[in-house]
Amino acid sequence: RTHQIRVHMTNIGHPLIGDPVYGRTTPYRRGKLSPEALGIIENFSRQALHAVELGFEHPDSGERLNFSVPLAPDMQLLKNCLNPDTF
Repeated sequence: RTHQIRVHMTNIGHPLIGDPVYGRTTPYRRGKLSPEALGIIENFSRQALHAVELGFEHPDSGERLNFSVPLAPDMQLLKNCLNPDTF
């Protein structure tokens, strides 16, 4: 599934930051970023992919299980650098 997301996002012109195969940023987009944002993006050590919430039915009990996780600090910093109003 991760590969499908990466390919589809690249196909629609929005490659994932930190993706070593598909995550290339165009010179046009790079030119629109601040030096601080470029530094954060270039040093981002993993794929910028996060699920805020996941849920499924347990296969044995049928109980609905939901899990939610806040953004990790590196993802929050990345989000903030891409939104200049919060950086």
